[in-house]
Amino acid sequence: MKELRKTEFFVIKYTIILNLFLAVISLIFFDKRTAFGLLVGSVMGIVNFHLLAISLQKSVSFTPTKAQAYMVVQYIFRYILWFTVFYIALKRPDVNLLTTIIGMLTIKFVILVSNIFKVFPQNQELTRKEGS
Repeated sequence: MKELRKTEFFVIKYTIILNLFLAVISLIFFDKRTAFGLLVGSVMGIVNFHLLAISLQKSVSFTPTKAQAYMVVQYIFRYILWFTVFYIALKRPDVNLLTTIIGMLTIKFVILVSNIFKVFPQNQELTRKEGS
């Protein structure tokens, strides 16, 4: 569980750094509406990722059938959150829908880039050595 927290902190930290960089760029080249959409999207992306981490941590202690049912309910709940944020961003004139979507997807981008360059924090006991 300590590894899960370490990985979660790593991903959230670099997502915040990326989103702050994108917010500054959007404030320089665009308007406040785009930066606010990015902020809303990034906060919801981080909340969604944190909810996923909590769900995984809880489901490990359940039986397989109970864990499957629990994860399906959590999956549906997280997607209801996504679509609620999309709906609010679409209806509010001070939030840009496109940058909200970009903000919500930056956490996935950080995970993808971290996996490509293999920069995740790793437990030395869990990783295989070349000779074994």
